[in-house]
Amino acid sequence: MQFGDEREHTLREVAALGNIKATLHLAHAGVNLNSQNAMNGWTALHWAAHRGHEHVVTALLRSGADPLIKTQKGQTALDLAVNHEATAAVLRAAVGDKVDVSVGPEPALPIVPTYMQNPDLEKTWLLPEEFSENKVENILRKQKAAELVKNPDQEVSPSTPATTSAPVPASSAPAVEEREVLVYLSSRQDDSLLGSVYLQNQSIEAAIEDIKKELDGLPDTFTVSRHNGKVSIPINPKQMSKRLLDIFRNEDDVLIIVESKQ
Repeated sequence: MQFGDEREHTLREVAALGNIKATLHLAHAGVNLNSQNAMNGWTALHWAAHRGHEHVVTALLRSGADPLIKTQKGQTALDLAVNHEATAAVLRAAVGDKVDVSVGPEPALPIVPTYMQNPDLEKTWLLPEEFSENKVENILRKQKAAELVKNPDQEVSPSTPATTSAPVPASSAPAVEEREVLVYLSSRQDDSLLGSVYLQNQSIEAAIEDIKKELDGLPDTFTVSRHNGKVSIPINPKQMSKRLLDIFRNEDDVLIIVESKQ
């Protein structure tokens, strides 16, 4: 086993916390989905299954996660999901007759990671690069606080704010120029999730071409809609020339592929 990529640890962490956006982002970035923890052999799929995160399990399986990998105790993801009926059903459909529940779940994990005992709540919804931005901002705040303790007069110094705040716009500026978009077929349901695509702030028409290149399972002809978390709003032909972020402005916005009627 290889355990060198820190992003593999992050993948297991966000999968355990149910953060589907970060899970898909890391999968799309090429992180090894089947990497196992060096101590207990758990993968991201094991964690998502154990916690009953059906949508994350579905996303990992569609991205290529192996449901047959076993932990150090011989447990598959299905073993760990038996107490979560919907999640277990997804895994049974994935493995078919290849495996059945043999070891079963464990009532309490022998090793409970710190991120489960005291979870970083930001990691339940942020993307990985936003974790880094928050860390940088926290470091800057701590450095400023330490400097103020040593030199209280700096608090009124006009140069201090410029020094500490200057890096923030530079780190956040590129984020508005691209976005990871979740793509669903027909409806915003977990079992309809086709995947995610990292898109530049280009025209909707160009974005759809990129989606065609990256995702499988698209119908031959289709229209698209934006779902804002409550309702699905069709994107009409006149809007196809608009830039992506002119339409997809909110974090809850996803793209729905609607097969055209013959």
